[in-house]
Amino acid sequence: MLKRNFAQRISLFLITFAAGVLLAVAFSDLLPEAAELFGDVNRASAWVLGAIVVLFITERFLWWYHHHRMDTREHPHHAKKHVQPTHAYLLMIGDTIHNFIDGLVIAASFMVSFPLGVSVSLGVVAHELPQEIADFGIMVGAGFSRLKTLLLNLATALATLVGAVTAYFILGSAKHITPYLLAIGAGVFIYIALSDLIPVIHHQSEHKHDVLHFVLFIFGILFIFWIGLLSGV
Repeated sequence: MLKRNFAQRISLFLITFAAGVLLAVAFSDLLPEAAELFGDVNRASAWVLGAIVVLFITERFLWWYHHHRMDTREHPHHAKKHVQPTHAYLLMIGDTIHNFIDGLVIAASFMVSFPLGVSVSLGVVAHELPQEIADFGIMVGAGFSRLKTLLLNLATALATLVGAVTAYFILGSAKHITPYLLAIGAGVFIYIALSDLIPVIHHQSEHKHDVLHFVLFIFGILFIFWIGLLSGV
């Protein structure tokens, strides 16, 4: 809130690190664990792919809805340059759903094993940091005050807690759901990394920082493998 320009400058580097972390967690932790619980890697992979497809359709619908509303309200050639409040509210809805799923996956991971829960939590934290920086800038650009932006972000973040508590009570009596949540979590992490994070790096980063981005990306991957070695996963 106090150092917005600094936060925006480092956000791209955080995004690069987060992309590596998410992919490592998905492929080295979530997917293998889901396949083991399913007893069938093809079944686990099908749920991962299904999650990616659902996320793609949902994101395209929200994108279409936003632009359809904007086109019907004002002529495209006279569209305002700043971010529209509608876009900001749609962003909050998407973040709330996203955070709820994060909570489900975190709780399911901890109920399988503590090391898996730690890895998944690190993945969530890694991609939430740059995402919240970006969201803050978008909402302030839409005309929200800093206090209102902070309170709205806090409200959407609480969805993670709701998701975790929900998963805890559901999985306590229906543990057969766990592999589905882990597979869906893997799909969510893969989609976020490949659809949202990496394209931002390609389109917004400067070429003079390419080596640093490469190092951070690899470091994100190795970091999760290192956590796995320490915990014996």
